[in-house]
Amino acid sequence: MATNIFAITDTYTLMATVENIQKPTNYLADTFFPNAFPFFYTTQIAVEYRQEGRLLAPYVVSGSRGVNINRGTSSVMYFSAPMFGARRVISLRDVEQRQFGETPIFSTKLPEQRAAAMQAQDLVDLLRLHANRKEKVAADILQHGKTTMNAYADDGRVVESEVIDYGWDGRISTNWTASTADIYGDIRAVSDRIQRRTGTIPTVAICGRGVEDLLMKNTVIHDWLLVPNRQNLTMASFAPHYTSPQCRYIGTISALNMEFVSYGATFIDDDGQTKPFIDDYSVIIANAGKGKILRGAITLMDETGFKTYASDYVPRYTLDKETNQMSLAVFARYILVPELLDDYVCLTVNP
Repeated sequence: MATNIFAITDTYTLMATVENIQKPTNYLADTFFPNAFPFFYTTQIAVEYRQEGRLLAPYVVSGSRGVNINRGTSSVMYFSAPMFGARRVISLRDVEQRQFGETPIFSTKLPEQRAAAMQAQDLVDLLRLHANRKEKVAADILQHGKTTMNAYADDGRVVESEVIDYGWDGRISTNWTASTADIYGDIRAVSDRIQRRTGTIPTVAICGRGVEDLLMKNTVIHDWLLVPNRQNLTMASFAPHYTSPQCRYIGTISALNMEFVSYGATFIDDDGQTKPFIDDYSVIIANAGKGKILRGAITLMDETGFKTYASDYVPRYTLDKETNQMSLAVFARYILVPELLDDYVCLTVNP
């Protein structure tokens, strides 16, 4: 008989189980918001971000005490840390029927064996759902500077809607559909803008699926790759290949010290439509590794009262003997915050 890993319903035990499960990767969130801070135990989280240029120390006369300098345009906003929760229910009917992968005609599995297998798979699936949500939040911030949080009740209705908006103005439109479009000039202009405002050179460009074709059909880039001379080889090197099922390395623009990566991962939106995390004709040019994730603790009730848990993912198991149902829910609470708003720009290249 299969061992039910949820025979112990204690949340701490389940948290230890979650820690031992390999988590799904979040390419965008891990690349641009990798810095995790200690957990917050308050309902409100103070979110601070800045937008400042490269100021100069002022000249002063001999004996002066110095000139007071403002600390840039640092902004502090207070948000209720959004909580994300996904839940799966197993009923008596579920475990009495043949499940996916069992022998089509006759199965020797007992209902409790099916329940154990379903619960283990549910935990993996729920963690994957949370990974998809974190990736969607990161994609929204990188492309629009804001994200909308629709809070759902148990019946699936939206009861609250909050927009986390950083007041970002880094979305620029251009057109690369013509083969003679100045793609290199646009990318260099964005790189120069970020360098002037932050003092750092952006080293990564992540684009949607449609951008790679525009790059390969561009006559200027084509000439760089076609003519084998020393100057052209120094400008750029393109060798498209998949590094994962979702990520495709396109090449490097050596003149700008910038790698190009195509990101093709998709998600199913609330309306049931399959959509890409990165719009097909968008390019995010950015400084990687500077954003942060602010995590909130999660308070749940068990048989002894309220308890607060500090963990990236908090699972909770419930059992209802009257309805012959068991359920597993996984909760998470966090906000993704850019360090500097000028660290990234989103080019829409086919308006």
